[in-house]
Amino acid sequence: MDNRPAHVFATTTDESRALFFNPTAAFRPSAYWFWHAIPDAETCRRQLADFKAQGFGTILIQARIAFPRHLYMSEAFIVAYRTAIGIAGELGLKTGIYDDYNWISGHAGGRTVEGRDDLRERHLFWATTEERRGAISGIQPPFVQSMGPDIMGWQYENGAVLWGGWAIEAALLHDADDVDTSRIVEDVTDRVALTGCDAVSCSYAFDGEVPAGRKLTVFVSARSASSRLINYLMPAAAQRFIAVGIEPIVAALGGLVHDPLGFVFYDQPAAGFYRWDQISGNLGNSLLFVDELRNRVENATEASFPRALISLLYGEGETTLRLRAKFYETYSTLMNEAFFGTLRAWADERGLVLTGHEILPHVGSWSLNGGFTSIDPRVAPATDFFGIDRFRHESAVDANNFTAQLAPKLGDSVARSNGRSRCVVETYASALRAPVRAAGQWELTLQTMRAQAIRLYCLGARQFLWHGVYQTDGSHTNTTPFLNPRFDFGPGINFEPWWPYHHLFAEETARISAFIEPATPHAPVAILYPLHTAWAEGPRHAHADHTGAWCEHLLALGCDFMLISEDDIGLADIRDGRLSTCSGLTFDAVVLPSATVMQSSATLDKLVGLRASGGAVWCSGAMPSVLCDGPMPVLGNWASVHLADRPDVVSIVALLETLPKRGPLLSTLTGEKPWQWIGREPDGSWRVVLFNDGPEPASCDLHLSTGFDCEFWHPATGGITNEAGLSSLNILIEPQMVWCMRLLPIDGAGGRGLTISEFASPRGPVAVLAKRWTFQAGASEATAPISVASGWEGQGFPDFSGTGIYRNRISIETAGRWVLELPRVETAAAVSLDGIEIGRRGWSPYRFELGHLAAGSYDLEIAVSNTAANRYYAGTPYQGETLDASGLLAAPRLIALEADQTGTTSC
Repeated sequence: MDNRPAHVFATTTDESRALFFNPTAAFRPSAYWFWHAIPDAETCRRQLADFKAQGFGTILIQARIAFPRHLYMSEAFIVAYRTAIGIAGELGLKTGIYDDYNWISGHAGGRTVEGRDDLRERHLFWATTEERRGAISGIQPPFVQSMGPDIMGWQYENGAVLWGGWAIEAALLHDADDVDTSRIVEDVTDRVALTGCDAVSCSYAFDGEVPAGRKLTVFVSARSASSRLINYLMPAAAQRFIAVGIEPIVAALGGLVHDPLGFVFYDQPAAGFYRWDQISGNLGNSLLFVDELRNRVENATEASFPRALISLLYGEGETTLRLRAKFYETYSTLMNEAFFGTLRAWADERGLVLTGHEILPHVGSWSLNGGFTSIDPRVAPATDFFGIDRFRHESAVDANNFTAQLAPKLGDSVARSNGRSRCVVETYASALRAPVRAAGQWELTLQTMRAQAIRLYCLGARQFLWHGVYQTDGSHTNTTPFLNPRFDFGPGINFEPWWPYHHLFAEETARISAFIEPATPHAPVAILYPLHTAWAEGPRHAHADHTGAWCEHLLALGCDFMLISEDDIGLADIRDGRLSTCSGLTFDAVVLPSATVMQSSATLDKLVGLRASGGAVWCSGAMPSVLCDGPMPVLGNWASVHLADRPDVVSIVALLETLPKRGPLLSTLTGEKPWQWIGREPDGSWRVVLFNDGPEPASCDLHLSTGFDCEFWHPATGGITNEAGLSSLNILIEPQMVWCMRLLPIDGAGGRGLTISEFASPRGPVAVLAKRWTFQAGASEATAPISVASGWEGQGFPDFSGTGIYRNRISIETAGRWVLELPRVETAAAVSLDGIEIGRRGWSPYRFELGHLAAGSYDLEIAVSNTAANRYYAGTPYQGETLDASGLLAAPRLIALEADQTGTTSC
């Protein structure tokens, strides 16, 4: 993270080149530094120097659940914190405040609510019956419970969910199947009273009878007596959080504030997602409550508070959907202002950057609610992502595991909507082969991590935020998740055997991010973020899946897109059949993904104008039927295309064929279609990133409508080479290879086509080195014969995680220029010849230039580092059915690129 606005990172080509060669901290990987105890100065210096050496630019200290909670924010903690930040500054690292203990910003390890019970989370619960008596009981947070008793103990005092301060807030009689008109909803709040309450339940009674065919719905509020979470609707709670959880650190840092410490990062602020025995209706979790919410809702909706509340549960008519959307708009605005607004005002006063991310129900998926499917995001700081982002100085999102997903694209979209660009992406690993998600993925390879980072940059990330680097790797005697650091969302990448190769990943990926920075994405399609539909219909509605389908298919087809809000559309201009937004993005088509409820007629007017001017408006699923600012007008056939069902690849291909062809044109001739990012600079030049994350080579043809000069920006080295006067470019992209190219249009058609590849074809002998290998496991002095056809885990080293040394004496009978190729490696390798290191690789292709070798014998040494999985999972429930492959899995090959004479090579 960087204190400067994004648009001043690089303003000229010279600045862009310098930034590419030596990226600043804003582009380099950042990480949470997990503290499990208070470190001494020597530990701080040793670990921070290690992080710096491995290419990190930014570090955030995070006290995890293994850290004794009573020491959090203690004098000793703050002294160590200041020591660490001072050392980081000396080393040239940037730092920020991770603003809480463990996570869920706002509770400050429970300090916010200590002695302030009025700030604890307060919720609305409800029950619907056909009886005059009822109860609220069995209130539990299943989302938190699923993570085990230690997380329950972190969030709740003594691990128990207790309640108090019960109060009737609303009660209504309504028809069993219809609440869409006020005529059939009767407010009976003053006729319902509590009849009994304790710490886990309450009961109530209605002073009349519930008529046949009618139901009684009662809303009851209660404040948690044991939760350490705050009421995010109260500015006073946010102010108290700042006072006890952030300000003491800032005050202690003195002159270290602003540089090296320049920002505050919040993480998933959210109250408990409670369910109970009587829950029913459209809303899937309890709702935060303060008295002020009543007046706000009544002013915004012009309906009584009880009438507005019943709309949250039942009904699908126009009146109910409009009322429901307006309620959540009011609720979200109050929450955003109370929490994020308070933090932003404080950060502005302190001259600090505010960043962080809210709950993302789409984390790890493309569907808007395909991640945290057990929660209703409308009750949390979530859903209104464009609105929340207005309170940040810099956008940040969360990503789960190592696949392409919506989060970075939505993060970039909200940033551009709010006058910025790109985002920070926190990436964490959850277990794939064990039911305990916190067991993490110690089997993670640097190749997998690198591929994900490049995908994130193509999707809108500027900085990769790793979760995390560890102070300690925990204990081998304890398999308890969370409390044992090694099973607290591992891996701690600095305890992976491949960690010494991390700097290679850091340098290359930072340069890819810096390369992208000066250009604006070339995104022909805009997808409306259907906010009011999400509020009115709920997370299970088709809009969530339709949005995900459009996003996933468009990217798979090589068509970039951005998500835009209704405000973006309303403020946009229409020029030559294109929608031009205030963010500088221009779109040929706008997509409405099963959007049934919309905020404003101004949005529809603009879309009608776009269609009339020759632009494209594509709809899928249900069409808009409800406007929040008035009746739905009769628009006629205003959409270019309406797909009745969920969009599929075939239908989207047909739609894309109707759009004008602009910018660089890419076609894939063979193999997997590579990842691509295309952006345009203010001077008209194009920047293109191509990345092949598939298993087979891909061949791509690249054309412009004119001739072009091409600059090849090499992220592995920071170098730049040129080819002038091209008419076309054919690139062979090997698996895991990435190309960064800057295309400068020239007058005319260009003079020549160019075909390029990263690797020259063999021109001489190829020798398979399959025999006479010996192996040494780590620091052991013992050596043993080994096969290079399979991993060491099946050859007597089942739980060895570290660096294994393969040795062989090879004979070169043909002098010439030679390359060593390792066809299959798990997972990072360094090659030495006659004791001199030749090169290091953390991902494929594992090729090593040996240079010109004279005929003769040479001592070849291959040091391979695997993952920590076989060591850390040994003897635990997280082991899985098979051991993780380690070492060389296929015989190395010697390849002659230039041979002085015909001959053979052997080992």
